[in-house]
Amino acid sequence: MKLKEKKKPETVTLKMVAEQVGLAAGTVSLVLNHTPQSMTIPQHTRDRVFAAARELNYKPNPFARALRTKQTPLVPDEAMEMGSGSRALVFVGAEDFLRAVHAIRQAGLRVPGDVSVVGADRFPAPA
Repeated sequence: MKLKEKKKPETVTLKMVAEQVGLAAGTVSLVLNHTPQSMTIPQHTRDRVFAAARELNYKPNPFARALRTKQTPLVPDEAMEMGSGSRALVFVGAEDFLRAVHAIRQAGLRVPGDVSVVGADRFPAPA
């Protein structure tokens, strides 16, 4: 008898939440980020978005948010503070690194290319 392989849970994206509620990803983003524009969206629709996000266990991608806001995401205390030129992200685990690469590519940048990577042997193929 063959044991079932345990499949790693897929990272839930904003797009997946949008598909769950039948709305555009931009609308879902407005609601989940509590933007002033989201106040124009009916309360029952906002409630549906939050319920779907909870149900799917959606967690915002800090790397995508950092790219959108042009701010460096929080790094561990042990990280060295860098000067005003380049910025660096340090990853200990492959999962966070891959999430960052995905977010960078979603922002329209190339890895490697627009973003330099040090200490990695291979990259997942672009989607």
